[in-house]
Amino acid sequence: MEGCHTIYSNEANLADLLPRADLVIGAVLVRGAKAPKLITREMLKIMQPGSVFVDIAVDQGGCAETTRPTTHDDPTFYEEDVLHYCVANMPGAYARTSSQALNNSTQHWTTMIADHGVAGACKIQPDLLGGINCIKGKLTCPPVAETYGIEAADAKLLLGS
Repeated sequence: MEGCHTIYSNEANLADLLPRADLVIGAVLVRGAKAPKLITREMLKIMQPGSVFVDIAVDQGGCAETTRPTTHDDPTFYEEDVLHYCVANMPGAYARTSSQALNNSTQHWTTMIADHGVAGACKIQPDLLGGINCIKGKLTCPPVAETYGIEAADAKLLLGS
């Protein structure tokens, strides 16, 4: 058993490792946009029959050409003899635990916003600007704006920062 290794998802690394992998976990996130299709159907054909592919990027369209959303009631399907697990909203299976984890990681920021308002919190912690998707009725997330063919507003300008 070789253990678990993470690698950069590029075509050369995937072509080298897919034939030997028992499990491939696709975890691609492009904030506010669809995930790129890093794994093609042809790449799946070089995997061993019975290998498993888990697409965590399914909520953003998936990172494989063969991804399609499934549910906990019917979570798997085979494509090219590779078992796919592409359940949308995987954390939803453990809603309490995932909600607690989200709260623990964001409570500091929500408290800061509650205490100082959005503009005040962004002055204290400018990195918060990158997390604003919409303010004063304007969309400020460029990837989402591009997806919908509209111009993104500048959150910093809207907040007067």
